Parts: sequence; C-alpha cells; structure tokens
Amino acid sequence: MRIILLNLPWRNGQRLGVRAGSRWPFTSLPGSNGYINYIPFPFFLACTASLLKKQSQEARLIDAIAEGFDEQETIEEVKSCNPQLITIETSTPSFKNDIKIIQNIIFELPNCIIVLCGPHVSVFPEQTLRENKFISYILIGEYEYTLSKLVAHLENNLSLESIPGLAYRKESEIMINRQSSTIDDLDTLPWPERNDVPIYKYNDGFAGLPQPNVQMWASRGCPFQCIFCLWPQTIYQEHRHRKRSPVDIVNEMEFLINKFNFKAVYFDDDVFNIDRNHVLGICEEIRKRKISIPWAAMARADLMDEDLLESMVSAGLYAIKYGIESADENILNLCKKNMDLNKVNSTINTTKKLGIKVHLTFCLGLPGETRDTIEKTNRFIQNTSPDSLQFSYATPFPGTEYFNYLERKGYLFSKNWSDYDGNYKCIFKTCELSAKDLERSKDALGSNFNL
Repeated sequence: MRIILLNLPWRNGQRLGVRAGSRWPFTSLPGSNGYINYIPFPFFLACTASLLKKQSQEARLIDAIAEGFDEQETIEEVKSCNPQLITIETSTPSFKNDIKIIQNIIFELPNCIIVLCGPHVSVFPEQTLRENKFISYILIGEYEYTLSKLVAHLENNLSLESIPGLAYRKESEIMINRQSSTIDDLDTLPWPERNDVPIYKYNDGFAGLPQPNVQMWASRGCPFQCIFCLWPQTIYQEHRHRKRSPVDIVNEMEFLINKFNFKAVYFDDDVFNIDRNHVLGICEEIRKRKISIPWAAMARADLMDEDLLESMVSAGLYAIKYGIESADENILNLCKKNMDLNKVNSTINTTKKLGIKVHLTFCLGLPGETRDTIEKTNRFIQNTSPDSLQFSYATPFPGTEYFNYLERKGYLFSKNWSDYDGNYKCIFKTCELSAKDLERSKDALGSNFNL
C-alpha cells in the first residue's frame, strides 16, 4: 500500500507552528531566516514510517513544517506520491488548521483513506469521526503498531475489531476498540526514518548546543503524575517509563554522527534520568566507543546527584534542561510535580559547577499561582542564573487533569481549540489572577530576562 505519514503545515498569520514531536504544540514568529528557532523531530511519525517500510510497505514521511511548505506546496507534494492512505498527526491548537487542509487534500484525492492520530483525536475520537465524515480512522494513543495492524487488515480485508487503539465506522455506528498497550520493548521498533525529511532543519540548540544537532529518544514515558503534562495522559495513557537498551541507543547515536556528520545530540526524552543505572549504562557505552561529540538531555533536577552528573560529563554532556515550572513548593505539590526546591537549587549549582550549561523551563498559571508566587519564580531565576530559559502559560490541553480542574472551577474561558497556544495566549485564570494578569506577568518576566 502507498502510505504517506504527514506533518501538515501550520501557519497563523505571521506565526509558524510546531506540532508533531512537540509535547507542547505552539506557534511563534519566525527568525530572519524565515524559520522558527525550534523545530522538533516528529518521532512517532518517523518510527511508524520505518516500521511500515520494514514490513515492505511503500511508505513516505513528509514533514511540511521542517520543509517550509505552505498548504498548496504540501498538497502538490502529497499528490505526486498518489497515496492510498495518509496518516496525519494533529494537535489541539492546530486542529482547525489541520481539518481545513485535510478537506482540501480530499478534494484533490477523493479516494484516499485519511487516518488521524495524536493527542487531540485520542481524547475526542468519536466526536472527530462524527463531525468529519471524510476521516476514516482514528489511532488512539501510541500508534506505530496500531497503524501497522490497520494497514495489514485493510490489505487482507479483515475485521477491524481486533485492533486495539482504533476508532472507525461500522456502517452507521462509530466503533472504539479497547485501549492499546504501550510498547514494552522499545528495541523492537526500528530507528526512526530520517532519510525522507530535511534532516538538518531540526534544531533544539538551547544554551548554545552546537549545530547541526540531532534529536534522539533513549526512553519513553514518565512515572510522575503532573496534572498538566500532555503525553502521559493522552498518548501513553499511563504513567510508566520504558527504556531502550544502552547498546541500541549508542548504536543509533554513532550511526547518525557518522552518516550525517552531526555536531551534537539532544536526548529529548520525557525525562532522561528516571533510571540512574540506565543513564550510567549509556554513559559507559559512549565512553567505551570514544564518541567525543557534545550532547544534552531533558531531565528532572531532583533526581540528579553529583556522581551521576560527573559520569555524564565524562561521556560528553554539554547542557541540560530542567523543568522547574514554579519556584513555589505549594504550586508544585498542587500540580503533583512534588519537587523539593532545596534539592533543585543544589542540583542547579552542582550542574553549573561542573561546567554544564543549564536551561530552565517555567509555566505560569498552575493552581495556587499569585503575584507573590510569580515574584518567587523571578527571584529564583535571578539567583540560579541559568544559561537559557523559557516561560509559557500552563496550557490546559483536553484530556489532562489540569483541563478538568479548570473546567470544574469555572476558570476556563475558551473551548475554541485554536486559542490553546500557550506561547502567546492565556485562556484561563487562577483563584487570584486573571488571564490578563498572567499575560502581563509573562511579558514582564520575558522583559526581565531578555526573552
């Protein structure tokens, strides 16, 4: 079967969006080169493309965002492939944009099967199928093997009832099959497809990480219960950490460096350092092979210790992202982040002492946010002096406990999904702060730190 895996373009006026590969889909203004500074690699689409190719399917990954395609260029590229089936990863803030483009694709390719996946449709499979007759199937949750099974069943004209994680129509009825299991052994997945896409366009060069850099995953999932975190509640639908073997990780790392001449690697795991021994195993494998390029990772500060950081540095660690969210411990407890800020402070100091660049992330508007807590965060940043940082609104994506909390409290102002872009718009309040208060606070923090 001829299959396209598609990351659609997403433009809102002058703003450009990122979706597939981002745990927090958003738009931002492009830089002088016409691109935004951060372009995530679409891991789920890319792994699915590799899996289908391994199974001898005629699959191709098209990432219109990385390619810089507009809507018409995307449609022309898709048409040139004459696909029988197109799988499209969508998101909450891009959903209206995506549906419009899909309708135009269907006008050009009326016989093509359209499959949607991603967090938004995983939360609203029945509604999506009911309101959009041109969508044939929804893949719910982690979808690589779900799509693989769907393609096999369609080719062999088999019943779809046995495919976990699939929503579809059966005559006039919408069927939603049982939940699919997440992949236990990540080493069974082929490495993500990278030859189909403009590999050097992807970038997460925070804190001066050398370019070109490549994004990798060493693990998936997170055991923590943060109420705002999107993927554990919608894509994984569980709080569990799964790991690739250190040998397989470093095999891929070495391959990417040798084939594409990347100058750095960023491990964009949900949380890289959940399993201390796993990280030590990766570091040992890197040292054993004498791989000498810098790398970075997304990690949790309160799980770090000096011995672990020293081992990571000896294997080439250059920079690290720590998700802090707020410098108020009550907020961290209310949102179930549950971090000891004394430990966090100590970890940041140790990280910097070892010469590792530090990037901190914060989100405004979590339960308990006040002017005082925002000022605490301001002082925390001044005291820790990170090399780079980011602020966002704590966007309450559907399917998360945080969305349900705000809706229950009457603090949510919009069900227009296009508004759920936490990089520039706030659509909720807290018990003490209005949306405008939060917007002014974000602007002030950005001004304080030249963001």
